[in-house]
Amino acid sequence: MDKSDDNAWVRKRLDAVILLLLEASPAGAATITKKIERLWELGFTQAEIAQVVQKKANYVSAVLGRKSSGTKEGE
Repeated sequence: MDKSDDNAWVRKRLDAVILLLLEASPAGAATITKKIERLWELGFTQAEIAQVVQKKANYVSAVLGRKSSGTKEGE
């Protein structure tokens, strides 16, 4: 394993830990949308959020765009 492999492994594990913590939090982000919004509030970039929730960056951008425009899914 070289340094980049080590970094990728650590990043993947940290992403999993963050996701588990989101699930276990008292406010429990139950949906992907809530997870994305919470990570955004915590200061993660859209690319970082996409990695954590295992979605494409375009999906994350769309979710955050709906949030900022004040519309919610299903309305």
